Amino acid sequence: MKIKRARSTAAPDRARNLRRRRLLAGLVSGILVLVGAYGVASLVPAPARPAAATVPAPGGTSRPAVATPFPSPPARPSAAPVLSPGGTPRPAVATPSPGPPARPSAEAETVPAPAPLANDIPLAWPAVGQAAIGSVEAGLLARSSASDALRPIASMAKVITALAIMDKQPFALGQDGPTYTITREDIASMTEYIAEEGSVLPLLIGMKLTQYQAMQRMLLASDNNMADLLVEKIFGSKVAYVAYAQAMLTRMGLRRTVVADASGFSPATASTPAELVMIGIAALNNPVLAAIVAQAQAQLPVVGLIHNTNQLLGSHGVLGIKTGTTEEAGHCLLFAARYAAADGHPVTLVGVILGETSASSLYRDSRALLESAQHGWGLVAAPPAGTAVTPPPPPEGAPRP
Repeated sequence: MKIKRARSTAAPDRARNLRRRRLLAGLVSGILVLVGAYGVASLVPAPARPAAATVPAPGGTSRPAVATPFPSPPARPSAAPVLSPGGTPRPAVATPSPGPPARPSAEAETVPAPAPLANDIPLAWPAVGQAAIGSVEAGLLARSSASDALRPIASMAKVITALAIMDKQPFALGQDGPTYTITREDIASMTEYIAEEGSVLPLLIGMKLTQYQAMQRMLLASDNNMADLLVEKIFGSKVAYVAYAQAMLTRMGLRRTVVADASGFSPATASTPAELVMIGIAALNNPVLAAIVAQAQAQLPVVGLIHNTNQLLGSHGVLGIKTGTTEEAGHCLLFAARYAAADGHPVTLVGVILGETSASSLYRDSRALLESAQHGWGLVAAPPAGTAVTPPPPPEGAPRP
């Protein structure tokens, strides 16, 4: 998402700039309406999806284990595996589900309870903003500040939107979900985002998108308009979505996060680093969302090839999740990386940094946090996918971070 430019302090210049943006937005909208009316969408059929290629786990030398290495995590039979990032779309399943999966109970939806904070582990926290880190296996592990203040989260809110969509209208990995046809009403908010320099992708009247493709646009390219469009089609209105998402978060035990919109463009949509870690864990436990956020790119109707905005994807074991940038939120990143404990058991770290002053400092500090966590917990590069691991049982009374 592009950061909104600061307005000039001179009133005439501000008024002129606003008029120019609105004029440009209106021209773009008019062109799309005209082109869409002549059926351009039909000229670009939805591409076939070949089997996804997985990216090998990161290499590198193993770090020595510290005095109390990261223990083998408890068994999580319901947890979905986290997929490695790939540049091609997701694989089709051999035997697709005959219908949408049953909606899980509130207990099943609740993310793991936070573990005691690992204050004895030296972690490289960013000098600016706030941060937290945890794991899919153990929940929240550490945070940079005890206050855990509420902050705008920008486009990381789209992870909440995706979770609510899959809770309300789920489908299985290998399926596409419903297909939507874009109408004149669907592009109304696009012109508003263009005028405010928000992140959008083109829409044409008459083009068709599956729910899966729409979520790829929302999560990979951070398409604000698509977030709004999806919630209006699935929940009936943005107001209904906000109520549903807030109730879902309450069921998950995340009572501090505030949902004001679907895209995160509103600074009123806010959360804490600790709760964002748990939101990231919930996303990775959904096979469809885990597959999408791990993709480096995707081929879509009309817009062609889109790229994941997460610059860490594919390095340092990173396999998602979501970027976010606005004037109010600063530069933010919710990320996950797959490693292995000393006994070979997989460990998926989930971290977040909010409020950085630049993209370069955001990615630098995210890498530093991951490296310090890997070293502090004695983690090593994850084995290739499909490697069988039979860890020994943990000793009686062994501490768990």
